[in-house]
Amino acid sequence: MEKQKSKLHPFGHGGDLQTAAEQAGMAAEELLDFSASINPLGPPVGLYDFLGAQLPKIAAYPDPECRKLLSAIASRYQTNHSLVAGNGAGELIYLVMRALPAGKVLIPVPTFALYEQAAQAVSREISYHILQQDKSFALDMPAFCAAVSRERPVLTVLCNPNNPTGTLLSREDILTVAAACAEHGGYLLLDEAFLEFCPDWQHRTLLVNTPPNVLVLCSMTKMYAIPGLRLGFLAAPVEFADSIKKLRDPWSVNTLAQLAGEYVLRNHEFINQTVALVSRLAQKLTCQLSSFPDVRVWPPAANYLFMEVLAMPSFVLQKELLAEKVLVRDCANFHGLSPRFIRVAVRTEAENELLVAAFRRILILAEEK
Repeated sequence: MEKQKSKLHPFGHGGDLQTAAEQAGMAAEELLDFSASINPLGPPVGLYDFLGAQLPKIAAYPDPECRKLLSAIASRYQTNHSLVAGNGAGELIYLVMRALPAGKVLIPVPTFALYEQAAQAVSREISYHILQQDKSFALDMPAFCAAVSRERPVLTVLCNPNNPTGTLLSREDILTVAAACAEHGGYLLLDEAFLEFCPDWQHRTLLVNTPPNVLVLCSMTKMYAIPGLRLGFLAAPVEFADSIKKLRDPWSVNTLAQLAGEYVLRNHEFINQTVALVSRLAQKLTCQLSSFPDVRVWPPAANYLFMEVLAMPSFVLQKELLAEKVLVRDCANFHGLSPRFIRVAVRTEAENELLVAAFRRILILAEEK
């Protein structure tokens, strides 16, 4: 029983509403999606009207260099590295694995499954550094740096905050790992997909004053709620950025995605509004879910909560919630996690209340059995 897993995320990712709806026998539009962590505010005001007015531009090819978009990103983040836009952060992870010199990849787990899948796609050897539950899945810096020195990987991967655990690293911690990588000529890939949801992200990001061996990966789909458009970017040394550009489809970032990126980056207050809202909603949802017996919620760092539920296996809980028209992320397929963990997005206050009510009904029934 414990070994069973959900079949709702064959790609190691949440948000597969169509598969979930087919299994539940309902329309995808009926589901509340807590499996994908997207800004509860939705896209910045005016984006839909803006893109509607830009539709005639799809009659021409997109700019393969993404000039205006990359200029907007450079202006917003002031990075010292070169920039490459991608069809979501996922495309860029695969391209990084292809562009690297020969060598193994070191991944602390549990973490986002796409790093492993992208490395396997190009037959790279993978070394895993297991994060310990009794240490709240926090990265043990001396032990991890020792693993970097011992394994000598061509690429070490860090996700900050980590997905799904939400654990955070300081800028100083990341620089320590980067230095350990540099000692043997290795790169560090730092995934900051959710970092802007953190109130102090400016003090943690490595987009500014980035060491030469650090590649910083950013997603624009989570913060700006445009996952259907697929948009992300990578900050990398110029030589590495040039290597990636030679490998990618020159038109992988479509015209509407480029225009959307330019538009959302003009709204400088949107991130502040989001951080204030998400921080409040995440704390409230944490308190509500933590009140249930045998439920442990890790301290939230972004727009999702990582939870251990002892009342039933995660795939059973996901199935029960699906019957309530609520989809959560079963974390059983994350390397290093037992089938007792789930991840839930932070949505609007009203939607979060529906999630809590569904949890209450399911866990009360479980107690009665």
